[in-house]
Amino acid sequence: MKIKSLYKIFLSVFITLNGLQQVTAQNNFAYKASIDTIRDTGFYKLNLAPKIIAKCKPGLEDIRIFDDEQKQVSYILKNDLPIFRKENFTEFPLIATVKGADKQTHVTIQNNANRSVNSLLLFVKNTDASRTFNISGSDDGLQWFVIKENIHLESSLQKDDEAIIQALSFPASSYKYFQLTILGKDVLPFNILRAGIYTEDLSYGSYLELPAPIITQKDSSDKMSYINIDFDENYLINKIIIDAAGAKFFKRKFSLFKKHDVNDLILEGFLSSQVADEFIINTKGNEFLLRIDNEDNSPLKLNTVKAFQLNTYLLTHLSNAKYYSLYFGDSMASAPKYDLSFFSDSAGKSPSERFVSNFEKNIDMVTANPAAGKSSKLFLWVIIAVVLAALSYFTFKMLGEVNKKSSNNEQ
Repeated sequence: MKIKSLYKIFLSVFITLNGLQQVTAQNNFAYKASIDTIRDTGFYKLNLAPKIIAKCKPGLEDIRIFDDEQKQVSYILKNDLPIFRKENFTEFPLIATVKGADKQTHVTIQNNANRSVNSLLLFVKNTDASRTFNISGSDDGLQWFVIKENIHLESSLQKDDEAIIQALSFPASSYKYFQLTILGKDVLPFNILRAGIYTEDLSYGSYLELPAPIITQKDSSDKMSYINIDFDENYLINKIIIDAAGAKFFKRKFSLFKKHDVNDLILEGFLSSQVADEFIINTKGNEFLLRIDNEDNSPLKLNTVKAFQLNTYLLTHLSNAKYYSLYFGDSMASAPKYDLSFFSDSAGKSPSERFVSNFEKNIDMVTANPAAGKSSKLFLWVIIAVVLAALSYFTFKMLGEVNKKSSNNEQ
């Protein structure tokens, strides 16, 4: 009975301390922001303002969502990719499949892409046969013009698929109709199920422009221009646009550093009078040094520097029965590990959006001094150590009494 009682005491202490740590977890974050009222339960996309991200660690490990019961809510951290490609299949209608007077099969396909194409994808019923095609084009479906002859398609037998894909390549053509002629009198045609093309859409990520920095320029006698670029916050920067002016034609090499460390090179490139000077980077900071190599030319004048941050957001599931707050700004925090991360591709196909921008200092934080924050955590571990030591002492004492009683019984 005593061992069971001791176990219950230990378990109660552990649960109490664990709960205490959950309660005090919010106190380790320097800032907090309220999330707007959730009207419908479901997945939400919480867009984070640049000034919020500026207060976080570089990897954004120190962001947490808590509900009104002080429980953590899992999330997936995402941002819009700077550039991504998406493929779409555009189907071309099969207008007719007929055997002509020449006893050859002619398949007419409509080009509804309204643009020039140089290939066709044919979805063909699975077969173990080869055929040779001619392809011609027409704008009225009556008068046809040759595009390419003797396109040979080899057998592409697939054991497990109902259909296979055959690709026809030919000179770029914008005809309204294409006609495939399967060469050979009375030759059985492929069973063409569908036809079309793949189109690739190049999309650019969504960026948020950061507040303009303060720019100060010094043209040195060493043929270099040194330009300080100072922001008001420690922003995450994913793209910059540099607007420089000077001679009508120029192309100058530049280097971008962290301001107080010329060994911390962020970017190298060229400023040119002929192209837009837009550069993709990934850095976090508020003070930078831009160095332009003028060689024997007159110095350029830097007009503006525009900086941008990729739209960064949290994908999370929220309930309309609760209220939520966002906490951030803990230099000691490590990245959370949530089960939700395994469902990144399937979670929240069309989430509702919230923009989290207004925040305040967390008045519940034990102290603004990081050293004191460490002390509070240390104090918690000291309590745990003392409790474990006490439990160990009573355990050994109880075992000693049990052994003593066993010895007396044997005598």
